Amino acid sequence: MVGQVSPVLESRWDEVAGVRVHARAGGQGAPVVLVHGYGVSGRYMLPLARILAASCSAFAPDLPGHGHSERLVDVGLGIDRLAEALGAWLDAVGLERPAFVANSMGCQVVTELAVRRPLRVGPMVLVGPTIDPGRRAARRQIFGAVRDAANEPGRLVALAGREWAGRDLGQLRALARSVLADRIEDRLPAIEQPTIVVHGEKDGLVSREWAEQAAALLPRGRLVVVPGEPHAIPYTQPALLAGIVLDLIAEEREHAARELPRGLPHRNVPARQPHQPRERQPLLPLLGDLRRNQPVALAPDE
Repeated sequence: MVGQVSPVLESRWDEVAGVRVHARAGGQGAPVVLVHGYGVSGRYMLPLARILAASCSAFAPDLPGHGHSERLVDVGLGIDRLAEALGAWLDAVGLERPAFVANSMGCQVVTELAVRRPLRVGPMVLVGPTIDPGRRAARRQIFGAVRDAANEPGRLVALAGREWAGRDLGQLRALARSVLADRIEDRLPAIEQPTIVVHGEKDGLVSREWAEQAAALLPRGRLVVVPGEPHAIPYTQPALLAGIVLDLIAEEREHAARELPRGLPHRNVPARQPHQPRERQPLLPLLGDLRRNQPVALAPDE
């Protein structure tokens, strides 16, 4: 249950593709893997992981070349290589079909894995999926990052600064080129997992138009809009996001024996203060398809 005291998250190390990959893990129950974005690490996902660990087995890995994980050697660091490494990490840890929560570049990595190895990926929550096709140019990404940083809490900006210190700038530049070139929009229609796209109303990197398009491209996708929030919702609103994740897991369990309708509801979610306990809500009704209707504004208690 969201809001109760969560288990301690402990470090673990696994050998993946010849490198040691670090992750923090804790809790029991359905497995959920939290995948961070560009240039940061699993530390960025810890507020969310701590809450989920009260109800699930939560894992927050550092992708190769990030955090405490060793970097891949003799290969370029790109979305494809990170997806391969994430899949190999699932094998090493023994996770069969976990749910995923990904933010920013992490959405690119997880969706690439879902296309390559669809049977190994469970339901997904994609928070601020990059790259917004309308903002693909490097200059627009830089301006967007600056604009978004103005809306992020100071503690998160400081954390990001510490994460960048000591990074291999050559690998980061190579990864940035891969992130910008990656066309996530081309593979979303091939992803059959039930997926929620979460968009912060003040996201400086991802537009509302792209969030709606991404949800519409997914055969079993829906959109959740969080008013007043920037790009880093896993850090700024972990309790709210944990509730969305737990609802999706419960919904997938409930519908496991039958096919889910292809059109899933869209809603606006009122923001809460970080770590505020969230009462469990009933599963949302199915309200139609974004391809034919405008997104539906639906309060959580409706």
